[in-house]
Amino acid sequence: MENLRFTIEEEEIAELLGRQNYSTKESAIFELVKNSYDAGSKTCDIFIDSNHIKIIDYGCGMNEEDIKNNWMHVGKSKKANIDTYKDRVLSGSKGVGRFALARLGNDAKVFSKKICEEAILWETNWVTTDFKKIELDIIEGTIIEINNLRDVWRNKDIENLKSFLGRSYNDNKMVINIHHLNNEEIPIKHTFSDIKLGEDYSASITLSYDSTNMNLSISVNSDEFRKEVESLVSNMSINHYNDKFDMSEELKGKFDNLDEYLSGLGSFSAELYFLLGKTSTENVQKFKYKHNNLPPAPTGIVLYRNAFSITSFDGTKDWLDITPRARKSPAAATHLSGSWRVRSNQIYGFVKIDKRINPYLKDLANRQGLEENEYYLLLKEIIGFGLSRFEKYRQSIIRKINQLYLDSMPVKEEKNHIKAFLKSPEKVTTMSRKELSSLAAEIIEVQREADEQTKARVESEKQHKYDVRILNVLATQGLRASAIGHELYNKRSALKSGYEDIINALKEYGFWEVLNSDECTKVAYKNVPGILEELEDINLKLISFIDVILKKVEKQKFQSKIQSIEKTLNEIVETWTSQYTWLKFDISIKNDMPIKYKISKDVLEVIFDNLILNSIQNNEMVGQLEIKFEVTNDGNQLLFKYSDNGVGLSEKYKSDPMRILEVHETSRRDGHGLGMWIVNNTLHMYDGEVIEITSNYGFEIYFSLKG
Repeated sequence: MENLRFTIEEEEIAELLGRQNYSTKESAIFELVKNSYDAGSKTCDIFIDSNHIKIIDYGCGMNEEDIKNNWMHVGKSKKANIDTYKDRVLSGSKGVGRFALARLGNDAKVFSKKICEEAILWETNWVTTDFKKIELDIIEGTIIEINNLRDVWRNKDIENLKSFLGRSYNDNKMVINIHHLNNEEIPIKHTFSDIKLGEDYSASITLSYDSTNMNLSISVNSDEFRKEVESLVSNMSINHYNDKFDMSEELKGKFDNLDEYLSGLGSFSAELYFLLGKTSTENVQKFKYKHNNLPPAPTGIVLYRNAFSITSFDGTKDWLDITPRARKSPAAATHLSGSWRVRSNQIYGFVKIDKRINPYLKDLANRQGLEENEYYLLLKEIIGFGLSRFEKYRQSIIRKINQLYLDSMPVKEEKNHIKAFLKSPEKVTTMSRKELSSLAAEIIEVQREADEQTKARVESEKQHKYDVRILNVLATQGLRASAIGHELYNKRSALKSGYEDIINALKEYGFWEVLNSDECTKVAYKNVPGILEELEDINLKLISFIDVILKKVEKQKFQSKIQSIEKTLNEIVETWTSQYTWLKFDISIKNDMPIKYKISKDVLEVIFDNLILNSIQNNEMVGQLEIKFEVTNDGNQLLFKYSDNGVGLSEKYKSDPMRILEVHETSRRDGHGLGMWIVNNTLHMYDGEVIEITSNYGFEIYFSLKG
């Protein structure tokens, strides 16, 4: 066969790999700065005026061989074969960075010299390209000149470039200076170099992932709350939080071959900074915040690979999906059961990966981003998990402060003067000065209480919107199931008798004996009696399903009072044992007084149905599952102890069992993580709470409910 080679049009390549490849002029300058770093230069000087850019470095330079064999070879880079130079991890390897010149201007010259060798000049207008040897008054290094610029560079553009390089360069091995027009040089200062706790942010979150042990270490240093909060939150530190998590347990079921990806991902670290932003004076006092005037976040979250950021992850894009996370879980930090999520304007910082340690986090061909492969998705998942631990830590403090605030609110006093005035308004003319003052004070107090109630209502609406969003989804699914249930109910007789009708018909036609013969039952899909038995089993389950669905939405379920706890629990048990013969229940009731409990049957069904379903789904492989209910009426509330003899909690929850109450927490791949959240949320709605969760022998939860 004839050997063919592609013919490349220089002008088209310059358009594709230069002008279209680099979305901004700053990213094109950045690409050339990387080349200076890779050349080993200690300084990179950038000169910009109205129609001219000059970039000078003092690195190793290039000779004739480098220009002809590497620089002019598109897609080839000598850096691809070496990892480091002068103790620097090289940023390039794709052989396309040189086309950043085309993004900046129509004409370019490259003067370069290797030590003790002849200097060279390479120049192009992207239609014709020339090369020659020259005399150059430098020992070694490279000078790039770009003319006939495509963009205007004003003072504002220089500030943007300064900011971009400040957050995109993360090393001290090379100094970068910008010179604009006749102004003095502007040294580039790293964005995160001098920020301080309490001045630029209120809490730092340090994440360190160890791929060898597949562990994520989390450390939080906080200066958000005033010292007096320590006495209010006595069982935890308001300044420090440290923990370590096994990510093979935490992310189980989310990825196929998880351990392979966790070890292959490689170790990495992150430093994130949280600041609340401007908040009301009232909230500052209520939650005892220490700072309320911190400067806004200077950038988003930057992804560094060694000395430089990945261009499209320079902090201007929400690549960690902070905003979608908050949108999915918009609960306020005071919410008793919902999970608060940090907002994108409250968090900034950086993530650090390494070209050698994290080889599967791969550049796109244009070096402007990363391939969104499984390793990249896993990186985001681990960082998101680490952030969620900070969110939980902070929310637990906020919840306690808020509860103590609510408990300390003064008892409302009787407004006797207002009552007297409303009863006989004309008496105001005969009131003494003291009585009028008291009336005015009571009116002011009513106004204050009204303002507080308005604020409380707004906060309550925010919290309930979160609950309703989740519950509406589940309710819609339930209504759809109910509609299908009604349709099937009309065919209940056919479902129940269909099996026997078919057998009787086959017997009458004389086929049944033949179909039961050894010859006709050898192959499973031809075994008619066996298939019919399976269908009969399915039909019975469908009938049971119809009964359960239609029974759950009966109107009387929602009546406000029930007569007997024991009777209600027995009815719940009866429903479950009719569907699952391998369940065994033991109910123990103490002080089931003959009174009406101020809770409706549906409340207990919601709680216990979710607990039972959770036990079943986590113990499907258990031969027989024993479930116990213990209920005590102490006069003021009902105390419940629910337990099963199954496998207990997943390993990741054993050190912190209360985590299972958080929304979307699940150890099952197909789980939605709402069951235990619904239990917890329902308890809060009726002034109850989860007191304790243990997993020493199976699973056990102890909770209260106002009865």
